[in-house]
Amino acid sequence: MAPSLAIFTLPHYLCSATNNYCKACNFLKQSHFLNLYYKQQQLLRLSPSSLGPAALLAASSTTSLRAVSPSHHASHGQTSELADTTWDNLGFDKPMSADYMFIMKSSEDGSFSDGGLQRFGKIELNPAACVLNYGQGIIEELKAYKKPDNSILLCRAEEHGLRMRVGAERLLMPAPTVEQFVEAVKVTVLENRRWVPPPNKGFLHIRSLLIGSGPVLSLTPAPEFIFLILVTPMGDYSRGGLEPINLVVENEIHRAVRGGAGSVKAIGNYAAILKAHMEAKANGFSDVLFLDSVHRRYVEETSTANIFLVKDKIISTPALGEGTVLPGVTRKCVIEIARSRGYQVEERLVSVEELFEADEVFCTGNAVHLSRVGSITYLGKKVPYCESGPAVVSQQLHRALLNIQMGQTEDKLGWTVTLNYNVKKNEYADVDWDNLGFGLTPTDYMYVMKCSNNGKFEQGQLNRYGNIELNPAAGVLNYGQGLYEGTKAYRKKDGNLILFRPDQNAMRMQFGAERMCMPSPSVDQFIDAVKQTVQANKCWVPPPGKGSLYIRPLLIGSGPILGLAPSPEYTFLVYASPVRNYFKEGSAPLNIYVEEEYDRASRGGAGGVKSITNYAPVLKALLRAKNRGFSDVLYLDSVNNKNLEEVSSCNIFIVKGNLISTPAAVGTILPGVTRRSIIEIARDLCYQVEERPIPVDELSEADEVFCTGTAVGVAPVGSINCQGKRMEYKTGAQTVCTQLYSTLVGIQTGHIEDKKGWIVEIE
Repeated sequence: MAPSLAIFTLPHYLCSATNNYCKACNFLKQSHFLNLYYKQQQLLRLSPSSLGPAALLAASSTTSLRAVSPSHHASHGQTSELADTTWDNLGFDKPMSADYMFIMKSSEDGSFSDGGLQRFGKIELNPAACVLNYGQGIIEELKAYKKPDNSILLCRAEEHGLRMRVGAERLLMPAPTVEQFVEAVKVTVLENRRWVPPPNKGFLHIRSLLIGSGPVLSLTPAPEFIFLILVTPMGDYSRGGLEPINLVVENEIHRAVRGGAGSVKAIGNYAAILKAHMEAKANGFSDVLFLDSVHRRYVEETSTANIFLVKDKIISTPALGEGTVLPGVTRKCVIEIARSRGYQVEERLVSVEELFEADEVFCTGNAVHLSRVGSITYLGKKVPYCESGPAVVSQQLHRALLNIQMGQTEDKLGWTVTLNYNVKKNEYADVDWDNLGFGLTPTDYMYVMKCSNNGKFEQGQLNRYGNIELNPAAGVLNYGQGLYEGTKAYRKKDGNLILFRPDQNAMRMQFGAERMCMPSPSVDQFIDAVKQTVQANKCWVPPPGKGSLYIRPLLIGSGPILGLAPSPEYTFLVYASPVRNYFKEGSAPLNIYVEEEYDRASRGGAGGVKSITNYAPVLKALLRAKNRGFSDVLYLDSVNNKNLEEVSSCNIFIVKGNLISTPAAVGTILPGVTRRSIIEIARDLCYQVEERPIPVDELSEADEVFCTGTAVGVAPVGSINCQGKRMEYKTGAQTVCTQLYSTLVGIQTGHIEDKKGWIVEIE
């Protein structure tokens, strides 16, 4: 008789209107996802031929899959019951390479089809892939356990498939149907079943990824998406195993912001908290407990887990209503189990002061399972828990949940279903220079440089432009650990090529890398890489007056990592594309919408660096504004929703008489190179420039408004819509914006003498 496979399932996919599910339902209804889910779900049945290992991803400007003959089915190559590994020493730090991974890509209509298995290995991505440049990616995690009879149990795969769809809707991504998700998980586990640890030795960690793999240059959703699943055997997430963990409350850095993407498993939620996470570990703590970003008073989550407080028979956990807490699947399980055992469970705002009164504290998550907290340190004061006796509630819930997951307890909650094992050269390139926009035009070469083990970057080299290989467990794909820069090369009338202030981009990348716990190239290495890239692609630099060569340096965590930690390897690469106007309006004035629902950055976040994770969460507001006829979105501060911050990908300035004002770059605003240059030029032209908080009300009093950025240059704003009120501004030849634009472009293109040392000649 073939071994059986049991999988957790969610009755009716969502829930009935019971107390333990109503808040999750409200969250889904508010995101308009229920209708989307029921309309779009379609069952995919994988045929035997589609389950054969796929060939490596094709090296092309878009990512593709080539299936091999179905006669070489993956299971034929498995000769042993268990993989050759030491099961007693499994941890969560070093992922092992299993046999196969599952890959499926989206079609032109956004649906997914033709998925299949391939040998586990690196995947190829276009360097302009949206996930690398703008952090458009989502992860999900679940586990597989082996029972003594060798059957395998999966933990509520439907729930994870549904949550991925919720997250995908938030980040403007298509997603596999729930059925496709579950089927892919089953296939992947079955073909890697020898990597599922023996009973009581650990579990098979299953990591599903949904990433924007298609190439983009401007801020827009990817044209292509890849769904993939990788697995690795694991032990306990915390080094102490079943020992209590100790947390420290973080006061400066925040995990999520209202209106952000904290309630979905976006990869962008993780890289920005690495700094606090690693500092806590360096100081002897297990993890960090984050507070809300507005009041800095209410408990939210640890780095990767939900948190619960126990006082007498009442169990409390932060509510999901604010949109800053992840609706964890393990969290949901624990709430249901606790209520079934007579505990009163409250989902509400939990103040940090309640930590001092709690009898027990524990964390839940797919990786951490249910981990008891031994102590929490807040403002230097350590609060211990259960020093004189056992943590009765934590232990009871831990054992109840684990027994269900491992099949050691009869399933009275209807979570499991048993399934069957048997699942069958010229000077210029050939370009229409007069019709250039800001889309990606692949050039000839890109520059690639790796980081060595000592944190130093070795000698890089030029490669033909094409897809890059990445381990599917790469830090940039799973936790958004990546930075990018943007600079431009221009062609002078004499044919010489020049760069504009590349040293500023290099230093900004170093500053951002420090914030994101990444090593970075030296300023000299950065500039040399940019020069080599431009020189190798010189035929792609537009003729004078026809545009520029946009240069995109990328710094990404390319090494494999499963637990939340900095990547063990980093890749610095530079690619380029000829461009002209960023906005479809060309040089015409922009029409901007003031966004009040979503925020771009929060205090203590990563808004002040050019992290790729700052961009995917703004896509929803940006596309919504464009669909309403606006050019872009202007964001307000996340605390008071009152002061101007940035447009989606550029800084903003307002003009009143001789006074030019721009929001101060104090942590939530990117210190743009073009912004800095405009400030210096304006002061040279005797304008008064102030960097300060700017209330949104000042928009109604401004004479002019303009935006600045490497991509946009200096773009005049013709109108801004705020709360239904349209405000119009002066544009045209006799404006401050035009004067500053002409001076800047004159210096950048070599028409005006560079007296500031901003220009770098490429010999």
